[in-house]
Amino acid sequence: MLTFALVGCGRIAKRHSELLGNDQIKGAKLVAVCDIDLNKAKHISEQLDVPHFDNMHNMMTSMNIDVVVVLTESGMHAQHVIELAPYGKSIVVEKPMALTLDDAD
Repeated sequence: MLTFALVGCGRIAKRHSELLGNDQIKGAKLVAVCDIDLNKAKHISEQLDVPHFDNMHNMMTSMNIDVVVVLTESGMHAQHVIELAPYGKSIVVEKPMALTLDDAD
């Protein structure tokens, strides 16, 4: 079973959380959600009975996570992926991966 965590609980997170949190993908389980707006994270957390965080580093150090799904604002994707990379976990990032070629590199 692969454990997943969401970073960013905005509009697109609704679909990701439904698929991962309601056992719709065999072998995948949502175990945590994170958003700097704690109310957004709490909303998904309460619906799916998973822990919520307002700091992705706290989430990464306190949870057993195999895959992090970055669902933050497009302009923040590159920064968040770079910050999450040292944890050594698989990372899925919503499109676009980055807004500039420098950020993509």
